[in-house]
Amino acid sequence: MIAIALPMTPPSPYDGDTSPRYAQGGGVLMARRVILVHDWRQVKAALQSARERKTAPILVTPEAAASFMGAGYLGALQARAEKEFPDVDFKLIVDCGDAPGHALACLRAGVKLISMEPFNDKIADIARQMGADLVRRPS
Repeated sequence: MIAIALPMTPPSPYDGDTSPRYAQGGGVLMARRVILVHDWRQVKAALQSARERKTAPILVTPEAAASFMGAGYLGALQARAEKEFPDVDFKLIVDCGDAPGHALACLRAGVKLISMEPFNDKIADIARQMGADLVRRPS
């Protein structure tokens, strides 16, 4: 058997069996349901269901949501979800499209996970400094 050294990837909230970390045996395979959410009603319904089923969902906003929903709303959405569902281990990924300004505004509003296409190294660094992460959008 030939051992191939695969590059280590940063931890991701949606690691799967295609992750190089998992392929090396270093990752943990976690089946997390990805749910597209547009507003508080959908977030609440998803988190109530997760509470009942004892699951840990990944909530994802529509593509480029930061540009039309606004950073303040998205930050408040996350804060309210964390306050009302402290017992549910969920992740909220806010899609910022290709707009670094929207990504920075979301970070300032308290959003913990943002996604951008294309990936922006400067925004990723700023996010890490603020205790947040720039991640790939789950498909």
